[in-house]
Amino acid sequence: MNKENKTTPKISAASDPAFVKRALEQASINVLRIALFHQTHDSFLSDMPVTEHELRGGALSTYVVPKNLHADIRARAFDFLVDNKAHKPDPTKHEVKHLMTLFSGQQPNSVELDYGYEELGFEAFPRDAHWSTATTQKPNHLPKDFRVAIIGSGFSGLAMAAQLGRLGFDYDIIERHSKLGGTWQVNDYPEARVDVPSFSYQYSFEKNYPWTHFFAPRDALREYAEHIAEKYQIKPNIRFDTKLIDATWNEDTSAWSLELETDNGERSTRHYNAVVSACGLFGTALLPDINGIERFEGEMFHTTQWNHDFDYSGKRVAVIGTGSTGTQLARALAKTTSKLTIFQRTANWVTPIEGYHAEVSNELRWLFDNMPGYQNWFNYANSVSEFRMQDMHELDPQWIAKGGKVNEKNQQLRESLTQFIRHKVGGDEAMIDKLVPTHSPMSRRLVIDNQWYDTLMRDNVELVADGIQEITDTGIVDANGVTHEVDLIVLGAGFKVSQYLWPVEYKGRDGLSIEQLWNKDGARAFKGMTMPGFPNFFMIYGPNAQARAGSFHSVVESLSRYIGNLLVATLEQGKQTIEVKGEAYENYNQRLDKAMQTLLWEDEQGGGGYYVNEHGRAGVIMPWRIHEFFEMIQTPDLENYTID
Repeated sequence: MNKENKTTPKISAASDPAFVKRALEQASINVLRIALFHQTHDSFLSDMPVTEHELRGGALSTYVVPKNLHADIRARAFDFLVDNKAHKPDPTKHEVKHLMTLFSGQQPNSVELDYGYEELGFEAFPRDAHWSTATTQKPNHLPKDFRVAIIGSGFSGLAMAAQLGRLGFDYDIIERHSKLGGTWQVNDYPEARVDVPSFSYQYSFEKNYPWTHFFAPRDALREYAEHIAEKYQIKPNIRFDTKLIDATWNEDTSAWSLELETDNGERSTRHYNAVVSACGLFGTALLPDINGIERFEGEMFHTTQWNHDFDYSGKRVAVIGTGSTGTQLARALAKTTSKLTIFQRTANWVTPIEGYHAEVSNELRWLFDNMPGYQNWFNYANSVSEFRMQDMHELDPQWIAKGGKVNEKNQQLRESLTQFIRHKVGGDEAMIDKLVPTHSPMSRRLVIDNQWYDTLMRDNVELVADGIQEITDTGIVDANGVTHEVDLIVLGAGFKVSQYLWPVEYKGRDGLSIEQLWNKDGARAFKGMTMPGFPNFFMIYGPNAQARAGSFHSVVESLSRYIGNLLVATLEQGKQTIEVKGEAYENYNQRLDKAMQTLLWEDEQGGGGYYVNEHGRAGVIMPWRIHEFFEMIQTPDLENYTID
């Protein structure tokens, strides 16, 4: 369990009414209304109007009820909690449809209902793969020697491991690091924390994890990963400090041969019937190609290789890169360094978010534990709030024909974020020119504000936006020829996200390599997971598998269910291999390319950032809305596969 977690107070509404009233004051009122209505069926709660309220300039939204009714909702919730009557069971799917309609004022369609019901997490394992006829955890269909390799122990790998474990599969996780956690293992720079709500950044099968922060810091995220690995008995299956060097498909044995290397240099070959790559996007550090970088004699490291033995207090520090990482860590560096110089290549849109550093109070923690259904609908509300972001991605030809960019909603967000910049830096027009991006919001990743503009306005901070000419023995020369003497250079230029699976060399049927398959325009896959010529090989969070909105964990759970069900279908037929058909792969990617033409990423090449690969193609994000993609992978489409 998370070591930072606060213990929920042992309080009843009757014994400490003041505490409970404080808890209700902190409640999300529409969430409270829906949870309470399910318990009481009070028509007062169902008859009130609901409106959609925009946040972040329209990028997000929430559903609200009239403010003059809030006190009455809280009073009725207090009475319910004081009565301490037996709670009604969790709602059925049919009941959830009605509750979702009350929550937003809009009736969900069948796909939205399926997705939302799973997102609510009322079932123990909402996104479970399953055997069609099994009555035990390990059915007769599963050969005793069938074993799966999972590459990586980040949140994608843990989701896959939990899925396979429930199905009864034997598996190993190959992990190159000495600890689990993926990106939250390697990113331990100052002030590292998640930039989406903690309550969205969790699995649906771990429903009420006691987060201490609304946006969890890195250490809490690592502890959450450890908690999952312990609770679901995953940890004994992890081979730490072990690198996968290459993987080769053996036609004679219908298995993959994996060449592994431990930290002490020992090599071995192990054989697996199936391989799931869960190595993610952010595994290969991007080191900037700057003239003279090897000459620097001071301290220098990438943000994923932070040297915690180096004391930067009172030192002159340079940060290269102003993406999510660079902007996040700048606040901590500025507090103690004598001079912080930040080198920016491309300005990013930075959005404020209320409560980014806030802790979850004892009162709210009590409400999660004592108001039935509250935490389910709270998590659901966080997820639904992000769906509006998808509107910002879609090109409006009529709006563009009038001289606009993208669409009207995107323009509203641009204006809101520009006003935020002006508010933060006052009348400093030179600084405003540096900070207002030329690309449209959402064409690059939107950055969450960790007091970024406040940091830039400090006396000991300088923003250089003219580029870098070279690095010398003692500092950095900018494009104007000005030398900035520094003691430490922090490389915060991100990751080589287009290099999926790198540096592992995979060879499929007839020696087909990944490079040969992807030599035209970069990494591709069928639904982000499978490729022709690579039987029994799957990817989680592969090419074009990043959702446009919604919970990351929900997506990887859905992907792991799809993969689990493909393996189940293969073995239940008494077969050994499953492989996506070449025609299905090609047709899917043609549809993907056509759909991508209606979105902003490839339209704005200059602002694409890591969303767009070196071929000018958007290779990270899917073009589908989250509900559309969910429908595509909800059940295995076996007609698109060859099973032998």
